[in-house]
Amino acid sequence: MKNKQRSLTIITLMFTVFLMFIPVVSAKTRQSYLADFLFQNQIGNEKFGNSYKDTSYALEIIDYYDLYEIQGLFGPETKVDKPTFIENLETKVEEMFDDGEIDLYDLYYLLSSLDILNGSVALDSNYKDKVHEYINQTEQISGGYAITNTSASANLVSTYIVYNIYTLLDEPIFNQTTHLNWILLCNNTDGGYGGNQTLPSTILTTYCAVYLVSKLTTVDDLDNKTATLNYILSFYCDDSLDSDNYGGFLPDLITNNALLSSTYYSIESIELIDDSILNPAATIAWVLFRQNFQDGGFVDDPSEHEEGLSSIPATFHAFKILHILNALDNLNQDIFMVEFNYIILIIVLSVIGIIAVIIVFIWRKRRL
Repeated sequence: MKNKQRSLTIITLMFTVFLMFIPVVSAKTRQSYLADFLFQNQIGNEKFGNSYKDTSYALEIIDYYDLYEIQGLFGPETKVDKPTFIENLETKVEEMFDDGEIDLYDLYYLLSSLDILNGSVALDSNYKDKVHEYINQTEQISGGYAITNTSASANLVSTYIVYNIYTLLDEPIFNQTTHLNWILLCNNTDGGYGGNQTLPSTILTTYCAVYLVSKLTTVDDLDNKTATLNYILSFYCDDSLDSDNYGGFLPDLITNNALLSSTYYSIESIELIDDSILNPAATIAWVLFRQNFQDGGFVDDPSEHEEGLSSIPATFHAFKILHILNALDNLNQDIFMVEFNYIILIIVLSVIGIIAVIIVFIWRKRRL
């Protein structure tokens, strides 16, 4: 009887120990959660998410961590087949021009993805010339670039896109002084920049202006650098009691929730103008709080944590903020809030079963 009780006690103890060990074994880093989220949103070797912007954003993170091939349960697994992915992206660019339906934003993100995968824009020279010809046609005489080659209205966002396409093609941008002067004329009295000379300031267009001025000359040539910095800082959430927003930046002054996108544009702009005034600790903590372990990505609204509503753009902006603030090491942190894994369950139950059989065998042998 005592042997029976001893055996049952040992089995119970072993079962308890293994159940306690499950969370430790199955815990993953924040980076692993992030990678899982990206690959859950992969559509073969064609794209990620719902757009080519999502694709470019996802590939930039994958390229940074070199996740094209990862270690699986049974050995290395190719997650992104580069040659096939490049071929598919090239086909999309070619179809865009063959069909005459050119979207400047899609074109930019397609070329950006090709650059990430190949180290340069891999395009047939004929189509590369077509891209160059098209963006040349969006240039406006008075400065800036339009969203299409048939529009006569320049915008800071489309100018930002065209500038970066030239960069991806490794081509110079002509008439730089004209474009610089046009950008500076988009400055408003609040210190920010509007999409053009008639539009109010926004965080996005102000970021585009700061970025473009830093590339065409230096940020010291901004119309009023101090005023621009103060404009950006006016969106900062400095109330430490507001746990949902403290450390982030509002997209505008009539909203109550800081967004990862507006925080990225703000942080990047401040880093270009004067990085000494950044408050990294609060912003880093705010960004990490936005990671959603239901799916591994990042969300703009913390109330969506339980709903699995992460997005690739929000995840990308979180990654970029942490990168700018030299805080990507935080993604190496282990997270023990994990969902139960059926493989681990099978292994644990198998081990317990084997131990139980061994104990019963020894017990019976002793009886004999």
